[in-house]
Amino acid sequence: MRTKKSRVLIVDDMQINRIVLASLLATQGIMSDQAESGADCLSLCEKNEYDLILLDHRMPDMDGAQTLMKLKELFASGRREIPVICHTTEEGRDNITLYKAAGFADVLIKPVEPIEFFQVIMTYLSDENEFPDPGVAPSSNKNIPEDIPDDPREEIEKLPLWLKLVPHIDLVSGIANCGSADDYLDALYVFYSSIEEKSKELEHFLHYEDWTMYALRIHSLKSVARLIGAKKLADKAAELESNTRSEKYPPVRKDTPDFIRSYREFSVLLKELGNRDLLSNDASVDTTSENENETKYINKNILYIQSGKGIVKKGIENNLTENGFTVISIPDEADLIIAHRNVADVVIYNPSMSDNAHIGITMNLLGELCQDNAKFLCLTGDSGSIEAAMNSYGSHRVSRTYPRPVNMDELIKDMKLFSNLEEEYHRRKTLFITDDDPGYLAVIERWLSPEYNVLCFTDAYSVMRSISTVTPDLILLDLEMPKTDGCELMKMIHTGHPDLKTPIIFLTGNNDRDIVIKVLESKPDGYLLKTSQKDAILDLIRRFFAESMFKLAESPKPALPIPPL
Repeated sequence: MRTKKSRVLIVDDMQINRIVLASLLATQGIMSDQAESGADCLSLCEKNEYDLILLDHRMPDMDGAQTLMKLKELFASGRREIPVICHTTEEGRDNITLYKAAGFADVLIKPVEPIEFFQVIMTYLSDENEFPDPGVAPSSNKNIPEDIPDDPREEIEKLPLWLKLVPHIDLVSGIANCGSADDYLDALYVFYSSIEEKSKELEHFLHYEDWTMYALRIHSLKSVARLIGAKKLADKAAELESNTRSEKYPPVRKDTPDFIRSYREFSVLLKELGNRDLLSNDASVDTTSENENETKYINKNILYIQSGKGIVKKGIENNLTENGFTVISIPDEADLIIAHRNVADVVIYNPSMSDNAHIGITMNLLGELCQDNAKFLCLTGDSGSIEAAMNSYGSHRVSRTYPRPVNMDELIKDMKLFSNLEEEYHRRKTLFITDDDPGYLAVIERWLSPEYNVLCFTDAYSVMRSISTVTPDLILLDLEMPKTDGCELMKMIHTGHPDLKTPIIFLTGNNDRDIVIKVLESKPDGYLLKTSQKDAILDLIRRFFAESMFKLAESPKPALPIPPL
């Protein structure tokens, strides 16, 4: 391979993770050093030269973001630049944009897939005049989004004819952001109905030179304009916001009147929306009715997968049945596994074969299915087969292993725990959303209300008062609000309610570097851009609750076997 002279520093507080990465690098002749903390990383970087650093984000004492800031200072003093790749867990997938904005060159998700691993690192280790290795995809491919939106033409056809003739709006972008024609019309209505109010606010803040409030209002307008596909308006708003935050006030004074005139033109262009009450109270009544009639989720099915018959299988099946579970048994054939993927929330796999390749294929399939559908995966059988399965891709999703002889009391106890956790996961959750822009709140409330109980707030006082009477399952906080911003409100929540374990995700339309650093320092549970598409927001929240469920079942968590060097 082309990079035998390369040297990589691996920084991770878990020895097993360092060993796995070092082993992967060694297979291609790449030398590596290891550090188990941010302090050790800095010490090694002061003494040695590296071509690349793989840095774990979640470490005790000094986390990855703090270490990165120290590294940047070190590199600046020595007039050198070393790419640093963030190496984080699956829960960090939603914060890739955040990590890159903070200064990381790229992001790798644990457990790392070897092909993806080498595709990423060779982008930064490749020598200037040499060609990529055969079989490795071009580095540009890594920038292609994983989820490419479906063709929006079908949804565009559902829009009224007059809207298709409106200039200055990209319907394709708007539909992609909102997900459907109905949701897009809702977002347009919110945008249209607040034009005059927001225009007057901007004029007021400009006249009195209240630049803090001006920046907040132009910022929220930028987010909603991008959401509906009004790109030119959004870009101008972004320019005004940037100038305001940089204290370049003369161009702001000069350009704002023309901007407001362009903004108000949409009142005429979208006047037909005035005939449609998209935010009627009927939707709220329907949602309440659904909540009252909500039935308790119960699924005590267990999918048991095994090749052939066995005494262990019969013993497990009988014990589970006696304890109120229904066992569906199938052989470990891919088509049958896929066909039965929705029958149970817990999967027990007995890899009772000597064919490690087959075990690996089955584990890869089960890992993906259980991760995508929030299911628990367990292993049983002889220790050799379990070890082969745990050495396969998909093992990161394994919650328990039960080697022979199986401790039936432990197995039954775990199955009851998993059943209770799945019941809690499927319970209709309550979300608090705080944003000083009522327009954006109206949009996101309609997006989330079909799946969650949503309570919206425009100020810190209302949130604190409501937390005293209602315990939310998740809080989405607007980072930039007047009087009390998201970081300050999070501190108020933690101080005023120290026993509250509710996770907090920051919601903002700004990925400016200074804002990103502020977010990282506050250590929220997540970070979400307001410009995210509807499906992306829903997917993030669903996966957030799924990962929270798996964390509750992590102890005891089976350890990955240490691979040979």
